[in-house]
Amino acid sequence: MGGFDRVNREEFSGNAPAAMEGQPLALMSRIAPIAAAISLWFCQPGFGHGDLHEVIGSVSAELSEKPDDPALLLRRAELLRLHGEFAAAEADYRAVERLRPDLAAVELGLAELRLAQGREDAALELLDRFLSECPEHAEGHLLRAVVLERRGEEKKAEKDFSAAAGFSTEPHYVTALADFLVRHNQADAAIRCLDAASAARGGVPVLEQRALEIEEQSGRTAAALNRLDRFIAREPRPDIWLVRKARLLEANGENAEAVGTWRLAAVAFEAVPAEKRELDLNRKIHAQIVAGLGSPEEGRP
Repeated sequence: MGGFDRVNREEFSGNAPAAMEGQPLALMSRIAPIAAAISLWFCQPGFGHGDLHEVIGSVSAELSEKPDDPALLLRRAELLRLHGEFAAAEADYRAVERLRPDLAAVELGLAELRLAQGREDAALELLDRFLSECPEHAEGHLLRAVVLERRGEEKKAEKDFSAAAGFSTEPHYVTALADFLVRHNQADAAIRCLDAASAARGGVPVLEQRALEIEEQSGRTAAALNRLDRFIAREPRPDIWLVRKARLLEANGENAEAVGTWRLAAVAFEAVPAEKRELDLNRKIHAQIVAGLGSPEEGRP
C-alpha cells in the first residue's frame, strides 16, 4: 500500500510530480485509481470484515486529527463501501466532493457505491460522466463494462472490457475480459486474448495460468496438456505442474500416461530442499503425489 498511499497523498497535497503541474485534477486522477487499488488489496483471500473494520478505525483515528483531509476521507469512503456501510460511505464521498469538487475520482467511487446498492442506472450515468473526463481510465471502463453486462448490453460491455485491458498493463483487466468472453461462450477468443496479452508483456504467468484453467474447464484437454508441458519444461518447480498434468490425464481416462507422470512428479519433488518440505504447499504437493501413486486405478502396477 506504500506506493498507492504516496501517490494519492501527493495528488491531494499539491506535491504531484512536476510533469503533472498545472494539469486538471480530473486528469491527475488517472494516476491514482483509488477504488481499484483499495478493492484489490482488501479482497485478498483471508482478509475478512473484522480486518476491514480495524482499518476503518485506523483511518478514522487519522481523520480525528485531520478532519478535512480529502485523501483520508476518500480512503475511508472506499473502505466503508467495501464493508457494506453505504450511508456512511456516501457521507464521506459527499464530504470529499465539497472539499474538492473538481476531483473526478469521487464520481468513480460513487459509481461503485451505486453499483453495490443495485442502482445500475445511476451508476451508469456517473460512469459516463467520469469517462468523458478521463477517457483512458481502465477502472472506469471496467466498472462500466460490469454495469452494461448486467443490463444485457453485451456488445457495449465487451468494448469497455477491451478498453480497460488496453489502457492498463495490469493483468487483472485482461483476465476480466477473458472471463467475460468465457461467460458468453467464446472460450477460444478468451484463450487467444490471454496468450496475446502475455506475449506482449514478455510472459505473464497469471495470464497463462488463466488460459490453462479455461482449456481444462472447457474440455480442451490436448491444448491444456501441451501448455502444461511448456510449464513443466520452464518452471523452477516442475513437480507442481506434473501433479496437475497427472490429474488431468486421469480425468481424461489416460491412466497409463498418468502413472508415468505421477512417477515423474515424485522424482521432481526430490529436488525440493528438505527444510522446505514442511511448508504447507509442499506438504500438500507431496500428499497428492503419494495418493496418486497409490490409487488403485486401471493401469497402475
